[in-house]
Amino acid sequence: MLMTYFWNNWRYSNAPEGQQPFEKVVGLSKYGFISSFGFGVYDSMILSQTTGFWNTINCISYWVVPVTAMCATFASVAYTTTKIRGKDGYFNYILASLAAGGIFYRWQKNGPLTHSWTIAIIACATTKKFSDLTGFEPLPLHPKIREEYTSFPFDMTIIKDPRGPRSWE
Repeated sequence: MLMTYFWNNWRYSNAPEGQQPFEKVVGLSKYGFISSFGFGVYDSMILSQTTGFWNTINCISYWVVPVTAMCATFASVAYTTTKIRGKDGYFNYILASLAAGGIFYRWQKNGPLTHSWTIAIIACATTKKFSDLTGFEPLPLHPKIREEYTSFPFDMTIIKDPRGPRSWE
């Protein structure tokens, strides 16, 4: 019940930049938590093959804590920069990406890797800001597009059902 409440009601883009900071931090951190939890479970089960409860928790925490902190830092720095500057723009997202890259460096302790990932975060953040400002959708998720490309366009059954097509077909 609480998870569905957070998932449905707390979103990063519900309010304009510079408003509702707690909602923005929670709205972005939930994606970081869920994705890093998935990476942590994959790492502990497939790659590291941890034995014992605390070893598994340690392996999952290795992913969850820094990635969630990066998301929370990004949201809070973007909010703070917008409040200080008084305007919304690309610079806020670039500065927030650099702050998230600093957390990435403290996590991985590898300069070239951090540089590459910070550039990737900046590219994704500026694409997101561009889509917010212009309406461009890099990954369109309209229901019409999802329904159009989620099933085969033709019927592949050998023997037709005498009752006719179902409502889900």
